[in-house]
Amino acid sequence: MGCGACVPACPKGAVRLVDLVDQGIRPVTDSQLCEQCGRCVEVCPGVEISHGSFQEQTIPELRKSWGPILEMWEGYAGDPEIRFKGSSGGAATALALFCLENEDISGVLHTGTRAAAPLRNVPVLSKSREDLLAHTGSRYSPAAPCAKIDWIMGARSPVVFIGKPCDVVALRKSQAACPALEDKVCLAISIFCAGTPTTEGTNKILSALDVAPEQVEEFRYRGCGWPGMTTAKLTGGNSRMRQMSYEQSWGDILSKHGQTRCRLCPDSTGEFADISCGDPWYRQKEPGEQGWSLVLARTERGREIMHAAIEAGYIKLERVDSSVLPLSQEALLKRRRHLWGRLLTMHVMRIPAPCYNGFSLFDDWLRLPFGQKLRSLGGTFKRIITRGWRRPLKPAAGSEQLQDSGRSEQLVIDLDESEVKCKP
Repeated sequence: MGCGACVPACPKGAVRLVDLVDQGIRPVTDSQLCEQCGRCVEVCPGVEISHGSFQEQTIPELRKSWGPILEMWEGYAGDPEIRFKGSSGGAATALALFCLENEDISGVLHTGTRAAAPLRNVPVLSKSREDLLAHTGSRYSPAAPCAKIDWIMGARSPVVFIGKPCDVVALRKSQAACPALEDKVCLAISIFCAGTPTTEGTNKILSALDVAPEQVEEFRYRGCGWPGMTTAKLTGGNSRMRQMSYEQSWGDILSKHGQTRCRLCPDSTGEFADISCGDPWYRQKEPGEQGWSLVLARTERGREIMHAAIEAGYIKLERVDSSVLPLSQEALLKRRRHLWGRLLTMHVMRIPAPCYNGFSLFDDWLRLPFGQKLRSLGGTFKRIITRGWRRPLKPAAGSEQLQDSGRSEQLVIDLDESEVKCKP
């Protein structure tokens, strides 16, 4: 899935990350160092995700399709600049800032960029409001924040973690595998996720804007308004920039470059986080309207932090009815309801599929109309045949094998360097 958790999990340092332009971030192992201990698989959210039992206080009507939710709120960051620059009201940034300034934490581990490579996502550890503001906005391209879980272990005090739902699952699995991590996470915040587009999706946007990658000085997928424009600021000064609407960039381009594993994900709203945040799309947006966030408190710790942040003025929220979530995220609900049929077809065709425990996927599938049920089965069968899923994949023991597999280009990501190294 490209979360990167396998990198710090490996005791021999045998795993590194490669961004395959049309596939996403993938782990590559050094066969000479790998001892096949299985620790990388143990923390992998792509292989297995399991829910335990939910607290009785969670909202009953949302449990089956949305996981544990104690409270649901809607609002925005109290800081106007954070609200403006954030993707949807700046809730995640506001909550992280509250923890930075009021809790004894070492920083916020999340996804950002570096000035030398504005199109590439890297893990960052923000330690101030300025740091957080420098990395606001969604990043609709491969990101591996869990590759730096070792930063959490090395921090003097707990850290706030912000990531996609799969990143949070990887964090929880890493905590289970390494109990010393348990007390090193102050708060885990998840953003809602409809899937991670590949790097090829970003390249398509740049092509549509008639911009070469080397011309880009700064790139934002959205934000600076709600939902904001996709903006490429060009080198050369004079505030040169190219823009397209969020509807164009996501709806017409990025959504068509999602990763296969993302289409099989049961958790699009961060069910394993303390707090999860996303867009309340049920709202009719007014021209020039500032952003709004839907904020879900999923654990007692999350609820405690959220109430404290409200009282301190870091975030302005009001309670909303449980019907707001399915109305806001209809596409995510539809995908989840198709999932059981997709997995069934993969099992029948003997295609490896992820294992999910504690999810009500069959009940969700039963809620589909009959025609949609058939589509979830038939559509998956067609993809298996047309995309050649029945053929075994080549094991990626090293970059040489990736090159031999016919890839014309790969981006080799070294998370400790400021440059993207390209190999033909």
